[in-house]
Amino acid sequence: GNAIVDRAYIKLGCPYVWGAVGPSTFDCSGLVSYCISGSYTRLGTTTTFMGWTRVSDPQPGDICTSATHCGIYIGGGQMIHAPHSGDVVKVGPVQSNMIYVRY
Repeated sequence: GNAIVDRAYIKLGCPYVWGAVGPSTFDCSGLVSYCISGSYTRLGTTTTFMGWTRVSDPQPGDICTSATHCGIYIGGGQMIHAPHSGDVVKVGPVQSNMIYVRY
């Protein structure tokens, strides 16, 4: 999980752009894909992540996801995510409708 979280922190402040998978702009699943793989290649979308193994004891590096949004769990109820157009990659609270999955 540490490498995943480290990659997420490195991208703080990068602008949100729909469909982007880096290296300097991201959408939510593009950011998650980069953090997991370390490459600027999309592993999937929120729908893909919703199908991964669900965990009840989230650890830093796990994925927080719902049908419409995703991010990287960093602990303490917080995630790093690319929220929406006009915003940047940032730390924020895990949304109440999200589940946690592990890669």
